[in-house]
Amino acid sequence: MEGRREFSRRQFLQYAAIGAAGAALAACGATPAPAATAPQATKAPEAAATTAPTAAPAAGKAKTKVRLMDRPHSEYAAGKLPEVIAQSFGVDNPDIEVSYEPAPDQWEEKLITAMAGGNAVDIFQAWPDIFYEWTEKKLVLDVQPYVDKDLTADEIKDYIEAQWKWLVIRGIRVGMPKYVDMRFIMYNKDLFDKQGVKYPPADGNWTHTDYEEMAAKMTIVGDDGKIKTVGTHIEGFDGWFLWVRSFGGEDVNPDDPTQCWMGKQETQDCYNWIWNNRFKREPHIFAKPEDLEDLGWWAFAAGLLSMVEMGLYPRMWTEKIGDKFKFDIVHRPKGPVKRVGLTDADAFAIWSGSKVKDQAWKVIKFLSSPYYQENGTLRIEGACPVRKSLLPKAIEVWRETLPLLKDVRLETVKEQVDWGYGENVYWFKNQSCAQEIIGPAKEKVLQTGEADPSYFKEICAQVEACQK
Repeated sequence: MEGRREFSRRQFLQYAAIGAAGAALAACGATPAPAATAPQATKAPEAAATTAPTAAPAAGKAKTKVRLMDRPHSEYAAGKLPEVIAQSFGVDNPDIEVSYEPAPDQWEEKLITAMAGGNAVDIFQAWPDIFYEWTEKKLVLDVQPYVDKDLTADEIKDYIEAQWKWLVIRGIRVGMPKYVDMRFIMYNKDLFDKQGVKYPPADGNWTHTDYEEMAAKMTIVGDDGKIKTVGTHIEGFDGWFLWVRSFGGEDVNPDDPTQCWMGKQETQDCYNWIWNNRFKREPHIFAKPEDLEDLGWWAFAAGLLSMVEMGLYPRMWTEKIGDKFKFDIVHRPKGPVKRVGLTDADAFAIWSGSKVKDQAWKVIKFLSSPYYQENGTLRIEGACPVRKSLLPKAIEVWRETLPLLKDVRLETVKEQVDWGYGENVYWFKNQSCAQEIIGPAKEKVLQTGEADPSYFKEICAQVEACQK
């Protein structure tokens, strides 16, 4: 989801609290999820629930109600998506009534509470960080048996490999993809022209040192000695893993989630690179929190950044930036070891306590179908569809419907998928406990600069102690 990786200390504590609530729910004995039919051999605003109209069911047969909680990208989408569902799914499944409910503020806590009370929605949208916590509490249904039964090999191949892979968490498939988020370097072409600096290479042939040098050239200092525009913004908290992995490091050992690798040399090298360019270098070329004026990514739209590590939200780009200046996107640079980009895995999941699991599966299968991905995800929300076959269409639709993107090199989106460098984060065995320690440490080191990255070596023992 847009902007969610710009975690704050408050959000780290919030997630820890959610994890604790989930633990309490598990202790109370959440309703276990019965297996699906065995496979055959071979920030949206709060709004009232909207029921998608359906064709009349067969005489004497009552409709089954499935509650769907979504996080639509706009009020417009919240109003139109139920219509898209009705126009196809409702006609083909007249015995199922879909109640569409935009997620409220603080939806995670509210959903946990509803699960504990036995009256939660059947389907909800979340992403891997949340799924990792909630699968441990057995709150998410494994949909792999349904996949084995209902999807062909060719259908599965049409999903983006990295996204499909990262939706298997703690050994279960947590849901079906909703849309794709990625990360690119976005840059202000007008500022580059004004400074006489060559644009970042469209073919992706650049490294982290090239990026650093470019950020230095594009950090603009006024006559008063104060920075007017910072070279770039390195996305924070769990978004830093992209750079850490490109250096060959990790916060956690991927093969042993009880081991903390924040003291590993490659991990330290990356964090020192970020820290030095953010806090030690004068003038600093990686934005500090105060440079962003609480705008996050969109400090770029305000002219406070020459470059930014931006998410894949084409409609939001045009809404936030408008015609203030010309901009473009390029591939993330290669690190010392490899290039790493984000292919996030937002998905629709089924609550393990749902009493209508089979019907809920039909709904989430439809929501990731080519029909809904084109007519809902792409055309209504303006987001990137999860089907590889639709990526050329997505580029075409974005250019047709968002004229400000006419000269933006949107082919970069498909290239990231084709080149296969999109990945996602790894987690500790006990991620909630690890976050309670690592979150404040990252704030101390990478947000305020009070300590240098060697501090991470000191906390690893604490992190490992709570993995037992």
